[in-house]
Amino acid sequence: MKRFAMKEYGSAKEVLTEIEAAPREMDETHVRVKTMAFGVNPYDVSLRQGQMSSFRTLKFPYVLGNDGAGIVTEVGSQVDHVAVGDQVILHAVGGTYGEEIVVPGSKVAKKIPAISWAEAAGGVTPWLTAYNIVTHTLADKIGETILVQGASGAVGSLLVRLLKYRGKTVYATASKKNEELVRSLGVDEFAAYDQDDVGERFKEQIDTVIDATKGSRTAESGLMAMKAGGNYVVLNDLPEDQSKPGNYQHYAPSKEYSDLEALNAFNQLYQEADLHVTIAQKYPFTLESVIEAHEALEGHPPAGKFIVEREED
Repeated sequence: MKRFAMKEYGSAKEVLTEIEAAPREMDETHVRVKTMAFGVNPYDVSLRQGQMSSFRTLKFPYVLGNDGAGIVTEVGSQVDHVAVGDQVILHAVGGTYGEEIVVPGSKVAKKIPAISWAEAAGGVTPWLTAYNIVTHTLADKIGETILVQGASGAVGSLLVRLLKYRGKTVYATASKKNEELVRSLGVDEFAAYDQDDVGERFKEQIDTVIDATKGSRTAESGLMAMKAGGNYVVLNDLPEDQSKPGNYQHYAPSKEYSDLEALNAFNQLYQEADLHVTIAQKYPFTLESVIEAHEALEGHPPAGKFIVEREED
């Protein structure tokens, strides 16, 4: 079985390699999936560079990848919601960079035909984040007017569509070059953070600010926009200045959040809510592709997901 692994920490060209691995053993609670597409995420780049080595130990060679989609080839006896031959979406702790993966049944959901392999693989982590923030982290505390900072990104764009589906008024920011993309999602107000004074424009109008930017770089404008007593949710670093009354939260995955619940919701809402997974680049199923995707993510990538996709047999 072909897999793409990292042999140590370092640059993509130096440490990413192709290996042959024996199929993993199954138990009654797991599912074996032939991988048809997997996502390459910024998290993978950070892991490969060793930025998390102080708190996450890897055994080399290590196969990266959390997001994937494929075809079920074996099912444990205690798993009854998927069957051999089903097309599925999956969320793994690691290991999606390869021809097959074995994952717990609780992390696999059927994929509806309308979702392409690329969108299925590309939507996993962003959708889990967007869905859990709205449904669980905030729930009925979210309010009616929400500002999504970084709305052109994978998480941001899904947040916009989910919030609009739930009847919320959605304000959004992104760079000026991504304005057309963000407006196409149906936002009620848009501001370009590289041209407009976002804080002044939306001052004290927002019940919930969700900062989905890389590095939480919009804290000052977000704090100005948030109403006193509102919610301020970040994917990265919380603002140092929390003097304004509010509910400040850093979103992080939780074992209390069900992957199966969220993935089933992705299937259900994909057409109902017109969910939007922007694909920046699709690559063939090769080591060179994985290296190229990693290098692209280290630079200034376009909005959207980077996907390695396998040809149909």
